[in-house]
Amino acid sequence: MKNTQGDGGLTIKYAALQGNYWMLFGSVFTFIAVFLLSRGFSAGGVGVLMAFGNITGAVLQPWIAAVADKSEKYTLKQMMMCITVLGIIPAAALALVPGSRYLAAGLLMVVMAVVSVQQPLVNAVNGYYLSRGKSMNFGIARGTGSLGFAVLSWIMGYFVASFGENVIPIAICFLLVTMLAVLSSFRMERGRESAAEMAESAEKPSEISSKGNVISRTQGSGWGLIRKYRKFFLVLAGIVFLFAFHNMVNTYLIQIMGRFGGDSSDMGTSIAIAAVCEIPVMVMFSKIAERIRPNRLLKIAGLGFLLKAAAIWMAGSVLLVHASQLLQALSFAILIPASVYYSDEVMEEQDRVKGQAFITAAITVGGMVGNLFGGKIIDAAGVPAMLTIGVACAGAGMLFVWIGAVPAKERGSDGAL
Repeated sequence: MKNTQGDGGLTIKYAALQGNYWMLFGSVFTFIAVFLLSRGFSAGGVGVLMAFGNITGAVLQPWIAAVADKSEKYTLKQMMMCITVLGIIPAAALALVPGSRYLAAGLLMVVMAVVSVQQPLVNAVNGYYLSRGKSMNFGIARGTGSLGFAVLSWIMGYFVASFGENVIPIAICFLLVTMLAVLSSFRMERGRESAAEMAESAEKPSEISSKGNVISRTQGSGWGLIRKYRKFFLVLAGIVFLFAFHNMVNTYLIQIMGRFGGDSSDMGTSIAIAAVCEIPVMVMFSKIAERIRPNRLLKIAGLGFLLKAAAIWMAGSVLLVHASQLLQALSFAILIPASVYYSDEVMEEQDRVKGQAFITAAITVGGMVGNLFGGKIIDAAGVPAMLTIGVACAGAGMLFVWIGAVPAKERGSDGAL
């Protein structure tokens, strides 16, 4: 189990990174629908554009993670800084040169892909230091991410309502620049191992994992990984369904609010409520994980998503939509850190970054499905129909997670999980 205390200095730096990343994530994925709708796109059009951005991210995430796992030339920090720079260019163009709505859509798709690709790498920073004998409090850091997301959502909702949608690309560009500054504060070595570890492993045909298990250096990918971690991929299928619902609600929350006379300020407030509810769970998660196994926590989160889907489906006012967001504490707030712990527990050491990437890819694919079909359903049948489909997605996701989330010790004779 992870160290619950960790190095104070590293925890502060990592908290700053998580906070910056989730503010960036919120400015892109929460408010992009508001921006595109203001440019004349339909809900279905917004869904298609976001789906393309998510597809790009989902395709690139495992590949980038595999490079990060094996690279001895570039540090994780260098890779993340280069990817961030690739996002600054289109974000700055979007802020400085309004252009046509199609140009804006294309630039936003690039930014979406950049932000998606960064997510498993941000999580992998924790694993990088753990593998070198250093640790940080992941719960406090991820809780800071939720706090940043809450503050960003509330402030952005107010500014968009007061000054218009053009503040969105300005905020994205600013947060990409600050992420470069935060990343520059970390010190990382080249190669996957420290010098002492490399010297030791050069004399041995295998590595000793942080849990004391002998593991092969053979790198798995594709179908080999699926066969090796069968139950884990069932959990990933569940995550896809859960985040299809999650993104239907988050992306089209402005339309949900619009049914009851709400605006972008109400949307920002509602998202901020959800994010604030995450913070106690995230901060205390290390303690929670000491008492409850990660696979059980994933099952609790699956049930939490279904309860939240039902609550939003039944809501009849802006106030009740706000109230349904309280269930974020039993759903998203548990699933995100539990999935990180669970992946760390079931994946062998040489597969850990890929494990994080697969989780992020599943979240991204779920977002793609939710964005694409959510918009199409709204255009064809309205918001209530979309929320009904959202309940069905949450139910299917819970079922897959409950079947797949087994303890790491439940491996077959062939090692498959």
